[in-house]
Amino acid sequence: MNDIIKIICSEFKAIGTNIPILIVLILGNVGYGFLYNLLYNTNVYREAPIAIVDMSQSDLSRHFIDYIDATQQVDVVMKTQDFHQAKEKLVEKEIIGFLYIPSELKENVMRGRQTECTIYGSTLSFLDYLNISEAVNFACLEINSELLPEMIKSLNMIDVLFLANDKAVNIVSEPLYNSTEGYGTYLIPPVMVIIIFQTMMITMAMRLGGEKVNKTTRPQVIKSYKIVLGKAITNVMIYIVFSVFFLGLLPLIFHLPHLGNYLNITIMMIPYLFATAFFCLCLAPFFTDADMPLFLIVFMSVPLVFLTGISYPLELMPWHWKILHYLFPVAPATLAFVKLDCMGGDLSNIRPELLTLWIQCAVYFLVAVLVWRRGTRCINNL
Repeated sequence: MNDIIKIICSEFKAIGTNIPILIVLILGNVGYGFLYNLLYNTNVYREAPIAIVDMSQSDLSRHFIDYIDATQQVDVVMKTQDFHQAKEKLVEKEIIGFLYIPSELKENVMRGRQTECTIYGSTLSFLDYLNISEAVNFACLEINSELLPEMIKSLNMIDVLFLANDKAVNIVSEPLYNSTEGYGTYLIPPVMVIIIFQTMMITMAMRLGGEKVNKTTRPQVIKSYKIVLGKAITNVMIYIVFSVFFLGLLPLIFHLPHLGNYLNITIMMIPYLFATAFFCLCLAPFFTDADMPLFLIVFMSVPLVFLTGISYPLELMPWHWKILHYLFPVAPATLAFVKLDCMGGDLSNIRPELLTLWIQCAVYFLVAVLVWRRGTRCINNL
């Protein structure tokens, strides 16, 4: 026990005197947390400026445009027949996109043919495209309901009887866990868990890489499992503080959804932090310097969001992606946190994820001990 305490004290001293690691720990975590929340603080983008390229110039197209303009998602700031003019406005960022209405719109609709209206936009933000798409879909539904009686007149008797016997379906949509239906409310809570994983990996990798560069090793008399435990406990203690910041303080500041119990979240975070620490210690041989991890781990955000099962259903993932889901501690932890904090679940709802995290703790601890035992022997034999 004394050896573990000595290692913990030594690790705290080494981290506290390492300026790059302190910058990542303090500025990285705090900056990351506030930056993501400030970027998506608007949550829902309303009255986005768009243009309409109306090649039809019919009463139907004008009615269609009025419905689009009436939605809260977009604001039609320009109507034109010049495609290139609308494109220039998009390039100059005066609009976020534009809708192209073909000249045969009314003719096709009156004959019951499908008509394609094309949405043009930039790739700077997919939320812009989502706004235009929602507004156009709403307008299409309204136009369709108005023209349906007229279209029935042109149908034969069999089709009319089929429509008459078809019972209408009333769709009622009630957002259970995202009352604002905003992208930020949906995205930020799981991203906070991912940031904890990323920054913890970066700081531990920088420390491990720095040890190799400086060729500092533990004496052979200290068992490998004590070294692994000492390093892991040190980083877990540090990230308990940052976990309170990410999962407790930031949700209060930015009014993020919080339906969970803090005790349940704490029970989930303990194996998550230890599994992450042991996972990083298993990869110690690959961290050859203090700078390389910064370039590798920081770009893992998008793949990690995908692996968690939040943006893409875990049930639909191919088997090889599911394997990666169970290899990275952040994947089951993020899924568990969303169930607990965003959906108001309890420990019984996250039993599979919690079991996965504890299994990862045990497996990665054993692997880390073997890795460090071999590494220590190799260095002492030099």
